[in-house]
Amino acid sequence: HRLPLRAPARVAPAPPIPSGHMRRQIDQLDGVRALAVLAVMGFHDLKVPAGYLGVDVFFVLSGLLITSILLAERDRRGRNDLRAFYARRLRRLYPALAALLVLCSPFGSTLSQNGTWSEWWDAVLVSATYVSNLAILVDGTQFLGALGPTWSLAVEMQFYLLWPPVLVWLLGRRVSHRALTIGVAVAALACLSLFWLLPTGPDPGLAVAPTYFRPDSRFGELLAGCLLALLLHGRAGPRPRRVELALSAGAVVGLAAILLAAWRLFPAYGTVVPMPVVAVGTALVLARLVTSDRALLSRLLRLPPLPFIGRISYPMYLWQFPILALTVSAGLTGAAQQWWFWAGTLAAGVISTYAIERRFWKPRSARRPPSGQAAGEPLDARDRAAA
Repeated sequence: HRLPLRAPARVAPAPPIPSGHMRRQIDQLDGVRALAVLAVMGFHDLKVPAGYLGVDVFFVLSGLLITSILLAERDRRGRNDLRAFYARRLRRLYPALAALLVLCSPFGSTLSQNGTWSEWWDAVLVSATYVSNLAILVDGTQFLGALGPTWSLAVEMQFYLLWPPVLVWLLGRRVSHRALTIGVAVAALACLSLFWLLPTGPDPGLAVAPTYFRPDSRFGELLAGCLLALLLHGRAGPRPRRVELALSAGAVVGLAAILLAAWRLFPAYGTVVPMPVVAVGTALVLARLVTSDRALLSRLLRLPPLPFIGRISYPMYLWQFPILALTVSAGLTGAAQQWWFWAGTLAAGVISTYAIERRFWKPRSARRPPSGQAAGEPLDARDRAAA
């Protein structure tokens, strides 16, 4: 006898998000990106102490947004389309990287670490395949030259290859939300603790501790963002006053932790010790930003030109090192070198975003919105926020 099959339960659609609220939320998260990329650029060009910690902010934000998108898709459709997810990621991330590698290759001998073409092509290969952080660890030296920033892209892509399938599988197995949240919290703490448990002194060939490039330690920062997404999932709508006060107090504590890490822990304990503190502090700040567009911090992050810089922060991050290397190799110094570096990186960000990347952001079939859905709201807005 054939057993009767029960029709799958329909998932109630998420309530529509007002376009104005979505726009403000995206702008304030773009403001976070802007401050992060400016901190990294300041560290490289102006030797701003602890500016490198902007990368840690990027990781936490990426974990938050990617997990939020996967959970929202699950709520909306009752399932996740991982093929479409990875296609969106590649369309968003790879064109800018490919353009960087192609346009910089004529200057490869100038941009390579030791001035040789062979090392340049090695750097291009590991950058194009998202394994540059692993190549650095195997080689024992920071051999990427002007392609140095691609190590963080590799960490994110390695995380994207692991976390979404694991999350989708756990959701498909109907693991309880509480158990999933606790598991992610434990995993995040375990990974973050590697920054403190493993040797933290600089490696002679790397100038930093190897944990700086290790995927398992860096996954802790991405998982901190994933944990925040799980904690906030399904909690839309008005919140009790005590919760609002707790979120605001948490943001203050988070900002204090970031400042403590940058100005106290970094000078006293070196490069990697502050990273778990920055990750936790960033998560606390983001918890306030994604739950309120009226908080003072949210309003400050929406002030021009921060949202605009945030929207072009990805290519700015990619191009900063090649432009810095070219300005130095051209013999520029002082204010002239700094002007060309900052103006050139900003121009590269604008050109890459609007002339190259946006041509690939959506497939042809998705350029016309479904009936009843305004163009770009809310799906495109969520995906662009995750970029």
